[in-house]
Amino acid sequence: MDAKITSQTETQAIFTVAMTEDGLAPIKREVFDNLRRRVKAAGFRPGKAPDMIVERELGSTTVQSEVVDHALQHAYADAVKELGLQAVGQPQVSLEKFVPYSQLEFKVTVDLLPKVKLADYKKVRVKRPKIEVDPTEIDKTVEDLRRREAVRLDSEHPAKIGDEVNFDFDGSKDGEPVSGASAKGQTLRLGSGNFIPGFEEQLVGLSKGEEKTFDIRFPAAYQEPSLADKVVTFAVKINTVTDLVLPALDDEFVAKVSPFANSKELRQDISDRIEAEKQEQANREYEQAVLDKVLAESTYKVPDSLLNEQLTRMRAELEQNLGYSGLNIEKYLELTKKTPADMDKEMKPEATKRVGLAMLLTEVAKAEKLSVTKDDLDGEIERLRAEYPDPKTQAELDNPQTREELYNHLMSSKVIAKLVEYAGA
Repeated sequence: MDAKITSQTETQAIFTVAMTEDGLAPIKREVFDNLRRRVKAAGFRPGKAPDMIVERELGSTTVQSEVVDHALQHAYADAVKELGLQAVGQPQVSLEKFVPYSQLEFKVTVDLLPKVKLADYKKVRVKRPKIEVDPTEIDKTVEDLRRREAVRLDSEHPAKIGDEVNFDFDGSKDGEPVSGASAKGQTLRLGSGNFIPGFEEQLVGLSKGEEKTFDIRFPAAYQEPSLADKVVTFAVKINTVTDLVLPALDDEFVAKVSPFANSKELRQDISDRIEAEKQEQANREYEQAVLDKVLAESTYKVPDSLLNEQLTRMRAELEQNLGYSGLNIEKYLELTKKTPADMDKEMKPEATKRVGLAMLLTEVAKAEKLSVTKDDLDGEIERLRAEYPDPKTQAELDNPQTREELYNHLMSSKVIAKLVEYAGA
């Protein structure tokens, strides 16, 4: 095999490959041996027909096409390795010449993984946020426990903050029902903040059996894109108003809702739990801040092929999330009055960042000589097997692709841990 680069930039290479009969012979033999099993020819046992019979029975075009496909795959991989290229994405392959089983020439255009000019990541510093638990957070959790054990009494009085109301509601926009904005028998504690801003306040002062219609503008960052920053008209009917009689916060109550002896121990446990949750969230945010700073101080160029692959993944993620609300991409674009090009334009900065981070982590792993051993990978798989015993997960853990994804995850975790170690020094 003779491989030669004819053109190369930082992000793309064009090279040619020429194969002779010696290089094609083992590929031809492999293909013919595979195809031979499909041939049933008179006078020959299954799988024993000679090459010319195989080609006659299956057709020379079919057989030669199979040989060319296999040759291109083998030769491409060998050429990339021989030429020392870091190829990414799907190559564009052009067949230039094929003389059956004696000559093959083809041209390849492929994107390259550009070199990343790393920031001096060992000197990057990011200050860790201070974790504090506000006493009001503990009070709220204790209050929720008391509400869980409260005595509930039907009330004929107008609803006030702190009461529970059971109600029906229907949402509409321009006279048309809004998907997901209607329900029957909904229970809500007024003041909980569980509904969109402004909704709960509209129910204050309403009594059992009363009805009310009002407009609410959804937040601009609302999780359902089709409703973000939109005004929806709600028609509400109050079914019941419930007074909550809260139990006293004494030792008897504490013993009922927890393994602790008194409210001091209970509050300390709640404080510890809140602090642990905040610490976990702070750790995630700190890691991201470190990565963002190192990425911002590094220089890199994202290949189009990797960017397009990431955009494809992000579209699939969006489609999946929309599916939870009964929507699809087409309906989403219609509701938001956007084109596919608009959507890609909005996603492009995040897609570029994701690819850039992947490139960055790869370069840092090389610089730090980090690796994931077979024992590391096997240990993680066994941990997951023990944690998720269901047959579906067990089968996925046997999938080579899952193993590769776990390898990448473990490697990323090691690199991030190293960057965080430097940033906090």
